[in-house]
Amino acid sequence: MSVPYKLIQVSEANHKLTITLNRPEKRNAFTPNMIDEIAFAVRESSENKDIWAVIFKANGSVFSAGMDLKVFKNPDLETPNSDFPRTDISLGQLVSEINKPTVAIINAPVYAGGFLIVAECNFVLATQKATFTLPEVKRGIFPFQVMKSLSKSMTERKLIEWCVLGKTYSAIKAMQDGLVTQIIEETDLQNAENEFFDNLFKGSPLAISQGIAAAKKLSSTPESEVYGMLKDTLEALKDSNDTAEGINAFIEKRNPKWTNS
Repeated sequence: MSVPYKLIQVSEANHKLTITLNRPEKRNAFTPNMIDEIAFAVRESSENKDIWAVIFKANGSVFSAGMDLKVFKNPDLETPNSDFPRTDISLGQLVSEINKPTVAIINAPVYAGGFLIVAECNFVLATQKATFTLPEVKRGIFPFQVMKSLSKSMTERKLIEWCVLGKTYSAIKAMQDGLVTQIIEETDLQNAENEFFDNLFKGSPLAISQGIAAAKKLSSTPESEVYGMLKDTLEALKDSNDTAEGINAFIEKRNPKWTNS
């Protein structure tokens, strides 16, 4: 039975789960129901070994305008969708907990809470049409959660600048400051995406996911225990099918056939 998504589109192909924000008439502004749908799609894919990466895209002229301020002010404007369990965590936390490569493909402006997806992704591919703006202080709000997400790619001084000034930054400036990882051509989006994933999937999906999970533990693991934790993770990975396949493929001078197991 197909899942009755209303505010996003979800597709699975070629080891990729693609989540497309699909509320273009409202500039893809988030509501609780929309976040519930994203959470459901992410959690359904988390144990699916055939999915090696999660992609975020958006339909319309704006990637996301952030939170829908009318619903933010009056939650009763939206009736909860009983098809999806209510999500009580931040969108930023939701994306941050995905232990598979996450990729945002941006071809339009990003505002406010839209950064919670973009800044939490491992890779951000942006065209020159992508711009980035945090206008919250001009609405009497502060992007507290976005500040946490930006701390993963920016210095404290830079993230304060972005959050406090409310300026619009280009994709090139966003790349200079650490948010964007690659500039791509608007006219060559599909080829750029294909090239990126062809390169990504040359590596073992199991090794990559285990590496991402380990990286997230680094800051919370006592310094005296870090290398022990990483050694134990490596020892466990060495017993996997992907490690055996990778070594055999190297010896036999052929491309490996990953199983993510």
